[in-house]
Amino acid sequence: MKLRRRLGIEWAGVALGASLIVTALIYWNSLSGFDNLLYDQLSEYDRPEASEEILIVAVDEDSLAAFGKWPWPRDRHANLFSILADAKPKAIAFDILLSEPGDTDEDQLMAQAAGQNDNLFLPLHFVFPGSNGADFDVKEPITPLKEAVTGIGHVNLLFDRDSVVRRTSLCFGGITDPVDSARTVWPHLMEQVYRSVSGGSSSAFDSLENCQKPLLMPYANRGAFSQVPYAAVVNGEIPAAFLNDKIILIGATAQGLGDQHPAPLGDGGTVAGVEIMANMLNDIMADNFIAPVSTGTQILLSLIPTWILLIGFWRWRPRTTIFVSIGLVAVILVASAVLLSFQIWFAPGAALVGLGLVYPVWGWRRLQATSDFMGGELKNYRSETPDIPVLQSSLGPVDLVTEQAEELAHAIKHVRDLRRFITDALTNLPDPMFITDLDGKVKFVNKLAQTGVEDGAQDLALDDMLDRFVAPEDLGDVKNYLALDQQAREHDYIDFTSLNDEVFAMRRARVLSNEGELRGHIHYLADITEVANAAQEREEVLQLLSHDMRSPQAAILALLDGQDATDDNKRIESHARRTLALADNFVGLARIKSSEFSGEDILLSDLVIEANDSMWPLAKQRGIKSTVDDQTDGAFIVGEPSSLYRSFANLIDNAIKYSPDNSQISILLRNISLDKKPFVSVTITDQGKGIAEDMLGNLFERFASNDAASKGAVKGAGLGLNFVAAVIERHGGTIRAGNVRDGGAQFTILLPLAPEPATAD
Repeated sequence: MKLRRRLGIEWAGVALGASLIVTALIYWNSLSGFDNLLYDQLSEYDRPEASEEILIVAVDEDSLAAFGKWPWPRDRHANLFSILADAKPKAIAFDILLSEPGDTDEDQLMAQAAGQNDNLFLPLHFVFPGSNGADFDVKEPITPLKEAVTGIGHVNLLFDRDSVVRRTSLCFGGITDPVDSARTVWPHLMEQVYRSVSGGSSSAFDSLENCQKPLLMPYANRGAFSQVPYAAVVNGEIPAAFLNDKIILIGATAQGLGDQHPAPLGDGGTVAGVEIMANMLNDIMADNFIAPVSTGTQILLSLIPTWILLIGFWRWRPRTTIFVSIGLVAVILVASAVLLSFQIWFAPGAALVGLGLVYPVWGWRRLQATSDFMGGELKNYRSETPDIPVLQSSLGPVDLVTEQAEELAHAIKHVRDLRRFITDALTNLPDPMFITDLDGKVKFVNKLAQTGVEDGAQDLALDDMLDRFVAPEDLGDVKNYLALDQQAREHDYIDFTSLNDEVFAMRRARVLSNEGELRGHIHYLADITEVANAAQEREEVLQLLSHDMRSPQAAILALLDGQDATDDNKRIESHARRTLALADNFVGLARIKSSEFSGEDILLSDLVIEANDSMWPLAKQRGIKSTVDDQTDGAFIVGEPSSLYRSFANLIDNAIKYSPDNSQISILLRNISLDKKPFVSVTITDQGKGIAEDMLGNLFERFASNDAASKGAVKGAGLGLNFVAAVIERHGGTIRAGNVRDGGAQFTILLPLAPEPATAD
């Protein structure tokens, strides 16, 4: 359990730590470099087709050679606008910034030429940071051009951390007008062009809750769009029919003009800004944009493989786990590629890091926890078995875990040997024995319990096992005994007769784990047939002593009653009474040693007074006065009335027998406390000569007697005091004998005071 608890804590720590790391990597986009690289590679396999409607009029090297260095006079652009107006294209996007005024006449001329085109759009751009503390400034085309064209749109590019243009936004919003604080949203220049051609906003624009959300642009192959030189169009080298009904994008492609940017085309080269616009317009027209999953979805999808592996750690073997880990890596990459084909981008970097993190970390923590556990258990094992050489020297220098594994192998070998030893010992026990689990199923039987059970005893129900051993008349008592769920204690067994008329004593013991948990029960059947027969014979002997020997003596005493008190009659009566006392004491000793204690609440003073009254005839014959002084205020004890009565009668009888004529016997009852425990003390004192010093040490032993000092007619056989001592000890008390200073013997009995009813409950 300690190992399970620690591994559970370690697992929870690894799971929580890995989840937090994966979440943080996604939140801060820390793995964008890897994710972008993978995206670029996957994009190579499914590039979109370039639309034939899009035509790029490029300010290329040939045009610079024809018209001179850049920038050109604006009347040259006016010529281009006039030529395009005659060709009637679908739309024109002039991807050249004209935010600063030039020559007034040229600006007016260009504005007039621009006005001849129905669908001409000019760019605006934003400057970050803005002036006077603003976040940015808006740079719109000069006023004459802005008023002459169909519309304007922004052309700002979005660069990833590696400066590659992979994403774009279909609008830019959040611009605050300082006059009316109205917020304005600027569509992208390509969105404006698409709207002029289709008559409405694009599907991509409409599907976004926030049009500023970056979208991934799939790029067509480099050079896939039709392109003509700027100079060729102005010089009339391009027929008007070729320009008719086209979407014309005008922009710089020459390397020296600075409008070149890295793009995810796989060849490492740059792409002109106008070609990036062409790809964007192509994606808008075909609705080819790739939408990255939301941050929440990205976190969830990235954590699923990690948690699959974490849960699998509890179920799979290490070999299975490594194969599953490799499989999960493949699944993540394949899933990312499949989702990309459905225009959804799931960045797999964080998910791969999660797998790469939990596998070695959990392996390390599990190995550390297992190593610590094995070390602790082996240490405990060595300390608990110091006399058994379990551990052997290692085969050579090894690491700690290998050394622990070798020690564990030696310990397991020893446990196997110990298990074999225990199994052999239990199997060959001289009496039947079987073990049951908590469900009452028999899990182990030895040879004698297996005898006569040809179909096998294991997995039998306990009741079925009992039916094969116990005689029907005793079966109910045995089942009642087994129903008592209590700790085994002395004399906790039950006798029964088997089907073969043998007598067994069944003892049931608990099987406990090292932690004290109940795991089952052991049932041991001791063959006590000979003991039972001997007990029966002893009972017959006791019956003989208690009945057959008493009856003749009682008859003799009855015949002497009323006869003359001659010396012969007195002698006969003496011997008869002596025989009766001997039989009673012997039978009493045998009874108390063969039976269990069964006490009840007794008012001790009443019992002592009754015993004293029974001896009154003997005391009266010799003029002896016996008095009882009760100072206990009604003290109760737990005892057996019959044996206690006989014990006090024996003591009072002895006091009368060893006292001179016309003397006095005092019996004192009082409450005392010893070691903070309450007792009742009974002291019997006579006025005889006392007990011989050589008798004090063995006075309560069997056949010890001091009859030389007896003044009575009845002599003792040395069993009376032995019987008294046995009874007092049976009641948890003590008896002490001694002599008083002025002469006479004194016996003191201490008996435990009965507990209060509430305490007893």
